[in-house]
Amino acid sequence: MRNRILGAAALACLCVGICGASASAQVIDFETKPDGVAPIDNEALPLGTPYTIPFGMGTLDVTIGFDVDGDGVPETAAVFEAVGSDDITGFTGVGPDGPSALFADQLGLFFLRSLSALNDSSPVGVLVAEYSAPVPGLSGEIWDIDGPEQWEVRAFRAGETTPTAVQISPEGGLGSEPWVFSLADPGPGFSRLEIEHIGTRPNSQLGLAFNNFRASESVPGPELLVSTPASEQCNIEGVGEVTLYFTEPVVIGDDDVSVVTGDAAALPVRTQVINSGSNIVTVRFRSVPGGNQQVGAVPLIDNDYVVTIADRARALSNNVPIDGDQDGIAGGDAVLTVSHRLRVDFDGNRVIDFFDVLEFLAQFDAASD
Repeated sequence: MRNRILGAAALACLCVGICGASASAQVIDFETKPDGVAPIDNEALPLGTPYTIPFGMGTLDVTIGFDVDGDGVPETAAVFEAVGSDDITGFTGVGPDGPSALFADQLGLFFLRSLSALNDSSPVGVLVAEYSAPVPGLSGEIWDIDGPEQWEVRAFRAGETTPTAVQISPEGGLGSEPWVFSLADPGPGFSRLEIEHIGTRPNSQLGLAFNNFRASESVPGPELLVSTPASEQCNIEGVGEVTLYFTEPVVIGDDDVSVVTGDAAALPVRTQVINSGSNIVTVRFRSVPGGNQQVGAVPLIDNDYVVTIADRARALSNNVPIDGDQDGIAGGDAVLTVSHRLRVDFDGNRVIDFFDVLEFLAQFDAASD
């Protein structure tokens, strides 16, 4: 019996070790080349040379290159870039290729960049990753998206020319920080990934900095647990703000929130985000529908109000976008409704008094006839 217990324990430890190794090995962080040797700065990743990662009961080959001439076939090698290195850089952040202090460990020592780097007017092209077998999901990071820079991430099933899933980065706002994309396919799976610049930044000021490629799995994002008020409010004052409770601290900017009336007019409401960087964030209403922003809170009354938190909102710890649609995958806006009705104000003058009683009785009698 003792031998059986020891054997079972050893098997469990072996399983944990193997599973842990597989999970970490699935992240291609470009700290090593496909052969496991550390790269040197500005070294090319040879076209057609695959990273081999654990996948299912076997392995998966992933090749990465750039399609610059637009024929759909990678003909230009990607390049390993050392953080804080020379004048040939993928981005200028906190120094050459330097991340903000909060994300230094996340970037590591190396990332992958386009051959066309900063101060090079040649086209960046489209990053293409191709797979030896379909995968259910994928995710990765694009670093230092700033100014008029914006990227489109497309994932394709085998043999298809129309992407199954698309994700578009914010336009700027992430200097020296990562933008994390995450895509999943509930069907046959992805066999090809493309990343293309769709912003207006000129090639002479553009480079693609790519890192932490989870080639075979998507990642979850922070979720909205609950919001308050959670039910229709029937007070005289109205609703001045809504408080959001997330599973972890999140960064939400004022531009990441939109509020409109729930009727056909869809009039916008000005807002202010309070306590960004926490897991409890408040959105304060700062105007009447369609009006100008006021100094203090402006309670909303007598309507439904649709509040949208765009998936530009992201985790404080690693910039992973919120999982607003709560499908288990980072990305997707969070949408909720705040409602207010003063249902006992029967004459509509926003004062509850004896005249409302009279109006109620009159309506009651009319309905009884």
